[in-house]
Amino acid sequence: MTASITADGRFERDGGTGTMECPHCGAIGPMTVTAYPAFNKLKAERPAQVGIVLQCSACKAPVFLRYRTRAWRDDRVELHPLPQPVEQPPERFSLSYLPPAVAARFREALACFSSGLWQAFAAMCRQTSRAVFEDVGDAGRLRVYDLVAEVQELGDIDEPTFNAVRRIIFDPDEGRQEPEYDRRRAAVLLETMKDLLTQTYVRRAKLRQALKVRRFFANQAAGIDEDEPEVPVRKA
Repeated sequence: MTASITADGRFERDGGTGTMECPHCGAIGPMTVTAYPAFNKLKAERPAQVGIVLQCSACKAPVFLRYRTRAWRDDRVELHPLPQPVEQPPERFSLSYLPPAVAARFREALACFSSGLWQAFAAMCRQTSRAVFEDVGDAGRLRVYDLVAEVQELGDIDEPTFNAVRRIIFDPDEGRQEPEYDRRRAAVLLETMKDLLTQTYVRRAKLRQALKVRRFFANQAAGIDEDEPEVPVRKA
């Protein structure tokens, strides 16, 4: 796969622009190339990186990509085939199923992750975990410990990475040096927190709601009066 800007003013990429998630509306679909630097300007300045502007086919918003330059030819500037997104799609989670104290902290954690603030993200995950433990008590904490251990086994996560994740979730001592977080460790922590919250709150709430709906319609069929079940509004 190659990408290039040609001397006759065309942006070429084998396979088209492909599909990607829009960082603005969240739609996944093809993107249209709308702007890129002129060939003569690139040849004269020879930048290490080149910016390309796409347009989302769903919301029509501009989406920016950054390509690294790879080679300078007489008839084209060759770019690295894999672009680097400038804008990241926001991380989403069903916060409406969480207790308010947990939801408020994890909402900020998701915002930190989407902004690439890895240390701040880890700190907010620690606060989220504290709110969870205050909500579920000692018995629930033991269950959370088992859930986190299961994530390591199912995800086949290496011990050093998971030790950093486990320390954020379970270690209440903020006085000592925090483990350093980069994108890779933050991604593991994010998926661990999502699974923890899903198993602790979301799965239970959805199951209870589904059972309530089933009982309602079963009672209706049997001629038994019962209040109509409320369906929660899900928020990202």
